[in-house]
Amino acid sequence: MKTFWIGLILTALLASLGAQAEVFRWTDKNGKVHYSDAPPPEADAQARRLYDSRIEQDKQPYETSKAAEKFPLTLYVSDDCKEHCNSARAWLQKRKAPFSEKLVKTNEEGDALKQLTGNKQVFLPTLTVGSKVIEGFEAGAWGSALDLAGYPK
Repeated sequence: MKTFWIGLILTALLASLGAQAEVFRWTDKNGKVHYSDAPPPEADAQARRLYDSRIEQDKQPYETSKAAEKFPLTLYVSDDCKEHCNSARAWLQKRKAPFSEKLVKTNEEGDALKQLTGNKQVFLPTLTVGSKVIEGFEAGAWGSALDLAGYPK
């Protein structure tokens, strides 16, 4: 039981250490195991590297993370759509809206996009906000869609 409590205390202490620390473990001549942040001068110690166990926090604002979770953004572009697609991409970046980008290269990808939009031809750039599809770049329409989805301005 005593070993359990020592282990629990050591675990708590180690978890509270800074970003990166080195801990030394050695056994004395009586067989007792010791842990320290400095190696003992007379014993053969094993260095153990510990790392920060804190969870990285999302670097996006909370509202953006929640909106992206419920209404993910996907920007569909092609190599032929340089000026309009670049403008759309820049607009999303300026708005700091996290989005994934899909390059439509093949006929199959174009057909899949036609099926998604319900149209017989593809208008690029196309943005999906969750399940809502917006064809062509128009800042007002895209802004309204992002506002309704809860993305911060």
